[in-house]
Amino acid sequence: MTERSVLESRVQALYSARNVNDLDTIMALLDPDFSFRIVGSARLGTMALAVNTPETVRGSFQALIESWDLSGMEMVGAYADGDTIVVHRAGVVCFVPSQTRERTEIIDKFTFRNGRIVDLTEFVDTLFVAETVGLLDRDYSPSTLDRMSL
Repeated sequence: MTERSVLESRVQALYSARNVNDLDTIMALLDPDFSFRIVGSARLGTMALAVNTPETVRGSFQALIESWDLSGMEMVGAYADGDTIVVHRAGVVCFVPSQTRERTEIIDKFTFRNGRIVDLTEFVDTLFVAETVGLLDRDYSPSTLDRMSL
């Protein structure tokens, strides 16, 4: 088991590389057996599919870099248990194609093996994502809004 401070520094390095869209540094931080997924239903399309080969991981991260600017996110807290770190982030994200900006929160669960990131499972506001990328209409009927405010 690697020390928590070492694991946290690797998480910070990944976030720093993501903030400046440095795909090569991101890939260098990942174990060759790395897997990644955003938790969500199949209605989110390929965004919610797990990727687990170097080619699919690179392609997925490249697409995320091109579409989502996360540089306004900050770590709110982190929890460590052995070789797992769960990070809570909050801040403003930008959907690059439309320049839509929204304050949101993300939970990232990192799993390490021999000090390298072997898995990242990301929990995002899937309603915000679906609306922002055009999968859902933001204009809700009054009855829908009533149900949403329960």
